Amino acid sequence: MNKVVDLQKALEHVKDGMTIMLPGFMGVGTPETLVDGLIEKGVKDLFLICSDTATPERGNGKLIVNNRVKKLIASHIGTNKITGQKMNAGEIDVTLIPQ
Repeated sequence: MNKVVDLQKALEHVKDGMTIMLPGFMGVGTPETLVDGLIEKGVKDLFLICSDTATPERGNGKLIVNNRVKKLIASHIGTNKITGQKMNAGEIDVTLIPQ
């Protein structure tokens, strides 16, 4: 059984409102191609579980900036000012979990 699928096949399974968990810290180790694919596909209202939201132009932060995340569980949002702004404005429900 081949456990590797191409991007389009992986994205077929992602729908609005789904919970997804993505790896990476400070943008390192984040599957940038997958993040870009999610943005291009236009999925929204995601429940994102990750270590952090990197920066606005890198890693999981791109999902925040492009308004794809409705709820977030992370341990660090300090390097992405947009995440903090959206949290304070009530646009994203953020739960911070210590590492």
